Amino acid sequence: MSSLDEYAEKLTSPDETVRTYAAEDLGYLNVPAAVAPLLSRLPVETSAAVRMAIFQALIRIDSDQTIAGAIQLLSNEETQIRNLAVGLLQRKNDRAIPFLKKAMHEGGRDTRKLVLDALSGIQHTSIAEIYAAALSDEDPNVVITAVENLGNLRAAQFASAIEALLKDHSHPMLAAACLEALAVMGNPSSLLAIKRCFPKITELPQFFFTPCLKVLAALGGEIEFQELLDLLPPTTPQRYPAILSNLLTLHDRFGHQRIALPDPNPKVLTLLKSLVDSNEPAACRYLAVRVLGFWVQRDDVSASLVSCLTNLERFVRIGAAEALRASNRSEFDSLLASHEAQESHDEVHQALIR
Repeated sequence: MSSLDEYAEKLTSPDETVRTYAAEDLGYLNVPAAVAPLLSRLPVETSAAVRMAIFQALIRIDSDQTIAGAIQLLSNEETQIRNLAVGLLQRKNDRAIPFLKKAMHEGGRDTRKLVLDALSGIQHTSIAEIYAAALSDEDPNVVITAVENLGNLRAAQFASAIEALLKDHSHPMLAAACLEALAVMGNPSSLLAIKRCFPKITELPQFFFTPCLKVLAALGGEIEFQELLDLLPPTTPQRYPAILSNLLTLHDRFGHQRIALPDPNPKVLTLLKSLVDSNEPAACRYLAVRVLGFWVQRDDVSASLVSCLTNLERFVRIGAAEALRASNRSEFDSLLASHEAQESHDEVHQALIR
């Protein structure tokens, strides 16, 4: 009996340890003939440890048979086996691409989605063809997965295709995925495309409202800054965090080259100051302080920020310290130092000394 036959026979041993070692030995043989017994054992193997040993063995074997076998396992009914197959395909990297292309065109919808899961761990120029097919797939879940992956890859070359998907925003989850992807891709043309799709942002449900704001913050400038500010006074409280956080994101995107801040609407300043001492969540109050700090050069605003340094809520104190520190006004240095000497909370202490 050859060593391969011996190890293959041991894969059926009632002893888990024997099966584990047999799988490892088959992997170390690194011959195509070892693939079949490993693949045939995987679906019936009950031990997670042995399954992992089989998975590692298949990774070691330098043969396209392992890739073809992994493609077949994508349709297995067990989640763990499907996940192992995805991991195996990712480890094979660009060698798996021809097999993934074929599965994308011939596989069922679940297989096609798993093809994209596998593709998310592969970096190669030839993956574009698979993503192009996925974006026109008949199944929305496949398209959503493709959009999410392309967003994670910041694949701006697909921005126009994703913008086209957004025009028909009848599928809420797909539209939200498109907005999220376009925000991180950073293509300037996407801003206009999104404004055309959603001309009345105030009328959008929350499901669309938040990702739309992310796009304004990620791609916008002074005009979008004013548009975000204008949303504040008339909106409902549950929308404050999304608006405030994206105002902060847009403002901070410009670093030291700050955007030209408009004179604040008195209603906006009144709202921000009232939020600081409100019963809103601490995170929302922190954001209100930080946005208020945009106008720290105003005496009334700087006075409000200084008073926030003694607020009972530590997140308000942190926001005030960060806003005053960001102003780069030397007259605040001694003030912050004096509060730092009295502050007992570590997070606030760190904000005061930065």
